[in-house]
Amino acid sequence: MRVFLRMFFGAYCAAIIMRKNQFMDVPESTIKPRLRPLLLPLTIIGVTILVIFILMATRPRLEPVEVPERIWNVNVVKAQQGTIQPMLKLFGEVVAGRRSELQPAVSGVMVAIGENFHDGGVVRKDELLVQIDPFDYETDLAEQRSLLKESKVTLEMLRRDYDRAQELFTAKSVSEQFLDSAELDVLQQDAIVEQREIGVRRAQRDLSDTRLVAPFDGVVNSVNAALGKQFSGFGADMVGEVIDTSHVEVRFSLSNEQFGRLLKNSEMIIGRQVKVSWEVGVQALEYTAVIARVGAEITSTTGGVDLFAVIDTSGEQSRLRPGAFVAVQMPGQLHHNAMQVPDTALYGENIIFVVKDERLAQRHIEIIDYTGSDIVFRSVDGAAIVAGDLIVTTRIREGGPGARVAVR
Repeated sequence: MRVFLRMFFGAYCAAIIMRKNQFMDVPESTIKPRLRPLLLPLTIIGVTILVIFILMATRPRLEPVEVPERIWNVNVVKAQQGTIQPMLKLFGEVVAGRRSELQPAVSGVMVAIGENFHDGGVVRKDELLVQIDPFDYETDLAEQRSLLKESKVTLEMLRRDYDRAQELFTAKSVSEQFLDSAELDVLQQDAIVEQREIGVRRAQRDLSDTRLVAPFDGVVNSVNAALGKQFSGFGADMVGEVIDTSHVEVRFSLSNEQFGRLLKNSEMIIGRQVKVSWEVGVQALEYTAVIARVGAEITSTTGGVDLFAVIDTSGEQSRLRPGAFVAVQMPGQLHHNAMQVPDTALYGENIIFVVKDERLAQRHIEIIDYTGSDIVFRSVDGAAIVAGDLIVTTRIREGGPGARVAVR
């Protein structure tokens, strides 16, 4: 209509201007007789209107095209309701359950080093690791034994003197003071013998300590020993350590939330079995472990609680080494009458879709747990999800209730 009015107004103005120019070329006295020619502009206007109507009537018309409804291809999982215990996927570090720092208790020069006493060496219990020069300790033991023998001889002589003093006292040949003095000599010498015996035992122990042996089967680490090296004795730097690889543990952490969930349901943590996986190149070594204890403090770096699980090695030396980072799978909290789906099924905070008659139907849920890339939930508010429902796990940008879908 706007186009029509513009064309009409333009034609009308053109006619008026044309006629005005004609009037300007003639005297005023002849204007009225010439009003009849006004019919020409009016005729032009009428013809113009007619042409416009014809053009509008014959113009091409756009017919609306019906767009077919879009069908979304989706993946689904079948809802299954029951008792679910998700596996907590954690990471931990292997630590030595038993290790011994090696320090000779006596000073001296190292005159022998064990054949397997080097980093990574496997040793057996009581195997020689380091030998300190035993000469001074052998002579000291011999001297202490000699002193002990001398003190025992003296004690035997004094006991005989005491026996004679008793006989003389009975015969009233000596005074009571003489008898007491003889008895006192025996007691004093007896104490000296005990001291000499202690000296012998100490010298024996010092001599024994010149041989540093493995306290248990294990692997040697951090060796600091060499032939001819002077060692100053107990309290100095260690010469190495032995790690018992038949008794290794894995230390891992639970967040406050995870730990709190287990405590909330009074579930036992000690004694729970976990799976440990150590990635060695392209190979994965699998182990089982049992949680033995819970850390005494909250870990400041993670804000969680440390757990220690003893790895089952069947008493054999394991290939696991302290410091190795491992993956840990631990059974989580038990949930009854629950369902589990991938987290890609979640829209917003609490909405998932199921397929009903080839269309999306909205359902509200309550998330009760997470496990890796899955969520554990129950139905709430209105229509419930029942076993067998097809839950959509594909993200759809324009997905919403009523959208048509095709199950792959």
